[in-house]
Amino acid sequence: MENKEKSVFPPKGTDGRYKDIMLLHIQGLILVLVLIIALTASFSILGRAILSMVMDSYGDAVNPEDLGTVLEIYGLSGLAATGIKIFKTVTGALGVLSYIAAFVSLGAAIFIIFRMKQRISDIVDDTAPYENPIRVKKAPFVWLGFLLGAYGGHLFALKKKKAWIFLLLGILGMQIIPLFLYTSGISFADAFMACFIEKDEDGYIEMEDYPYWI
Repeated sequence: MENKEKSVFPPKGTDGRYKDIMLLHIQGLILVLVLIIALTASFSILGRAILSMVMDSYGDAVNPEDLGTVLEIYGLSGLAATGIKIFKTVTGALGVLSYIAAFVSLGAAIFIIFRMKQRISDIVDDTAPYENPIRVKKAPFVWLGFLLGAYGGHLFALKKKKAWIFLLLGILGMQIIPLFLYTSGISFADAFMACFIEKDEDGYIEMEDYPYWI
């Protein structure tokens, strides 16, 4: 087990449930990256809308003729016109790119979630015995995975030492985005998978105690 926990991926040639979990984790990482792109594009669209409202508001308070006179006095009328034209062209292009990125990333996120669900079905329907089974309360594991998984919340529910590493990575990830992307993607995949595992009368689920980092 100790050697496994030091490995990033399962050994070459690994098949079955471990391979499916690895692929699910990779899909989770891609999903988080796509969602970050969608969020960035959405903020860009919102920012442009606010900037446009502010410029329109201030534009009503400025007399264009007075402004043109001042610019002519300083010989800046031509330069200002060119600058405004370039600014409008650039912001217009960024606006189009933002909308494209937002819609494409949203569509990609839906597709990835659908593929993750298919992968989870393969994991849950696998009749092979668990290599390293573990029981955990379903509700706390799922909620901690979705809400605090980036900081190792779901791993604390499993009482794993790796939880402390995830906590550190999650905190550092507030400044180093790839670390937060990693912890968020892995935890989302784990919590999403747990949603589809049947719980017993005591509220516990049995799942594979996956020992690798991805």
